[in-house]
Amino acid sequence: MEFDVMVIGGGVAGVSAALRASELGKTVALVERDQIGGECINRACIPSKTLIDAVKAISRVSSSPWLISTSKIDYSKLNENKGKIISAIKEKMEKNLSKNNVKTLKGEAKIKAQGEVEVNGKIHTSEYLVLSTGSVPLSLPDFPLNDKNVLDPWTAMNLKEIKDRIVIVGGGVAGVELATLFRSLDKEVTILELMPQLLPGFDRDLAQATKKRLEEKGIRVFLNAKSKITSSDGLVKFSVNLPNSSEEIVGDLAVITIGRKATTENLNLKELGVETDQRGYIKVDSQGRTSNPKVFAAGDVAGVPLSATKAWRQGLVAGDNIGGKSSRMPKYIPSSIFADMEIGTIGRTAEDLKKAGVEAKEILVEMRDIPRAWTVNETEGFLKLVIAGDKIEGAHMIGEGATEVINTLAVVMELGVTVNQLYSVTFSHPTVSEVIGEAIQRLTIGEIY
Repeated sequence: MEFDVMVIGGGVAGVSAALRASELGKTVALVERDQIGGECINRACIPSKTLIDAVKAISRVSSSPWLISTSKIDYSKLNENKGKIISAIKEKMEKNLSKNNVKTLKGEAKIKAQGEVEVNGKIHTSEYLVLSTGSVPLSLPDFPLNDKNVLDPWTAMNLKEIKDRIVIVGGGVAGVELATLFRSLDKEVTILELMPQLLPGFDRDLAQATKKRLEEKGIRVFLNAKSKITSSDGLVKFSVNLPNSSEEIVGDLAVITIGRKATTENLNLKELGVETDQRGYIKVDSQGRTSNPKVFAAGDVAGVPLSATKAWRQGLVAGDNIGGKSSRMPKYIPSSIFADMEIGTIGRTAEDLKKAGVEAKEILVEMRDIPRAWTVNETEGFLKLVIAGDKIEGAHMIGEGATEVINTLAVVMELGVTVNQLYSVTFSHPTVSEVIGEAIQRLTIGEIY
């Protein structure tokens, strides 16, 4: 065999799998048809956070009356800076691959047979395959993408100029983040969400707090909204059926944040004996292994959650197991949303546990009870812990620093730390993470807020 492992797809899942397998002594080739870093680095996670952090800085200045300034974003320069950041991260990734002796092949990979991959007309052989080809936006019948004024979220976010009236279909993670970004740029923003709450599947109180904050910023949010595009010739027109009314909503740009499909073209899955689910995503076990023991899959192509957090870890797990180090996916995977108020969440909600027949209780600490929240001028939000027995089974936070605090709780939950054990931990003062200590202190005296 030419290689021990061939990784197809150079996004975050593919890069982590290639690096890990190489670190464990395997000869590795990584095939990428476009750009190393994939969707996350080039079009999604990194660009969006660069833009959102910039507009949040402006928001913080404007909400601080003791700062005498008239700040305004130069969007063309911000886009230029975004490009520099992407290039720097990508360059570091490529150097890391080279340093670890991963051979990078640029081109379209076509699996010809077990262990045989064609790239640019040449057949390469390997014992193992890692499929990390990601996912792509799906053009839905009611919301047909047209590359003009009906766009997928990452295309819309990477526009050089942003139109004035934007309608976002879908109030999930991408919808909330993009609404935050566009509104901070003084655009008129409307969110159309089919489900009865924003951020479907998230903690209900967290979703309500997010909706309240978005609406305070001037974003219109329609829930239980069954909608479709009726025209995209010039303006984009929607017919929207609500529980008690119907109306037409018009925008200059529509951003469709719902609907993706696994990228499995040229993978020859049937020939390999690799099974997929009813939505076309590759089935994997907790070790990233498919129904073919010599084929692994990681990232979006391996199904939900479609997040870079899960993708990177799943790539590591695949690389571990190929390299002879037994490894499994963690029980808990944190999720972060970079909205006007950050959101961090992990584990289950009390409602989830109730449906599963598990008795649970909640404790909620408002951020205004934490001194650090006052010093950074952001006292809205809360941390909610969901407790079953003596363990934290869920944590849901909205507020300053939520995307960092949730990682501490990921450690606690993954390692099975009990409430009493956590009570012995001291958090530095004054910090946002003191909110964890405050919640545990209240919990240990049985005072549920």
